[in-house]
Amino acid sequence: MALIEGKTIFNSHLTKHELYQGKSTEKYALQLSLTKEQAKTLKASGMVIKEYQGQPLRKFTSRYDVPLFDRAGEELHREVPPGSTVRIEYITKPHKTAGEIPYMKRVLLMEVGEENQEDMEFFSGS
Repeated sequence: MALIEGKTIFNSHLTKHELYQGKSTEKYALQLSLTKEQAKTLKASGMVIKEYQGQPLRKFTSRYDVPLFDRAGEELHREVPPGSTVRIEYITKPHKTAGEIPYMKRVLLMEVGEENQEDMEFFSGS
């Protein structure tokens, strides 16, 4: 298993499945904004890295419940606001065309980001 730490980007989907074009993907998901160094390391391991407004990012998913913990080790049952610092424990599996795919095992919430009300209203429909 591997670990990566970073800031969340967009809304998390840890308590309910992510939606794509109005339909469930049947996956839980969390996207991280990466440093250039992290992006380079993940690319070298075979992962595909995308960019959003010039910032590298990577989505981590799971078909199974992903436990979320606070720093005291207490399990949380909530979403993580954008801008939060998290540490994700993950495994990867090879895909024929998409490279190494990272699957979340568990998430540690290290610092809660500030919820921007405009962002929360925009993403509340997703």
